[in-house]
Amino acid sequence: MNESRIGLKVGFFVAAGLALLAVLVLSFSRGQTLFERTYRLRILLPNAAGLKPTADVMMAGVPIGKASSLELMPDGRSVTINVVILAKYKIRTNALVQIDALGFLGDQYLAVTPSTNTDAGYWRDGAVVRGESPFNMQEAVRSVAGLLAQAKQTMADLDLAINNINRSVLSEQSLKNVSLTLSNLESMVNLARAMAQGADDLIHSNTPVINAAASNLLSFSEKLNLMAGDLDNLVATNTPTVDEAIRNLRDTSASFKQVAADLEAGKGLAGGLLKDEAMKAEAATLITNANALAAAFATFGNNLNQRGIWRMLWKPKHTEGSEQNQAPAH
Repeated sequence: MNESRIGLKVGFFVAAGLALLAVLVLSFSRGQTLFERTYRLRILLPNAAGLKPTADVMMAGVPIGKASSLELMPDGRSVTINVVILAKYKIRTNALVQIDALGFLGDQYLAVTPSTNTDAGYWRDGAVVRGESPFNMQEAVRSVAGLLAQAKQTMADLDLAINNINRSVLSEQSLKNVSLTLSNLESMVNLARAMAQGADDLIHSNTPVINAAASNLLSFSEKLNLMAGDLDNLVATNTPTVDEAIRNLRDTSASFKQVAADLEAGKGLAGGLLKDEAMKAEAATLITNANALAAAFATFGNNLNQRGIWRMLWKPKHTEGSEQNQAPAH
């Protein structure tokens, strides 16, 4: 009877120990502790990126808590990670939370990076924290694969372009054309060199003439400057006279215009002669008489010059014999 009781007690004690051990294991696996105070946070991330439900939460490389569970949001586009943080570690609300890995292929964990701004408050129990999108290796590999495919296509296009260049630009006929072009270019260069040498020789041989021409041109330019100065002085000194002559010319032109208008209107003697036919006839008769009188005066003048004034006033009588004696002898 005593042995059965002892066996029952031992069995009960072993069962209680196993139960306590199971609770402890479950608590530690979920990041829970029985002897330290903690607080819970909900981390919102676009992608869990393979994070385990029992992953560590580290700040500056020191574990400060553990993840307890992962939940997919109803929209299927984000994940909620429930974490348990030891109460002795305070995290400010402006800290950065993201998924990181230990080494290149190590286990993933939640990394908490404090901000340099210390004015923000601290997260409290049950706070919802929005984390940064983690680095996705598969997306990076797909991006690199896409870049490699684009690079491969680019290399293929480049190879095709090089082949086209080899077929067209670097063909035998093209190389012959290039060689001919270079030969022609060399000939042109030689011709240009010869022309330049000839021009140089011409300049050197005609340097005195060129200098004399330049000197003459300079002297002529100086004379032109002097003439321009004299002309300026002449215009400046005779400006009043020129202005007066222009005014007189304008007045004379106005007078001629007035005379022409009077003649056109028949005013004055000249106008009357132009307009009145009787006056024209009288003027013609007067001019005729004046011409006859002028002819008479001319004849009288000639006789006066030839005979003198005494012979013209006194005419002596001549006999026939005397006239015959005075006949000119031939």
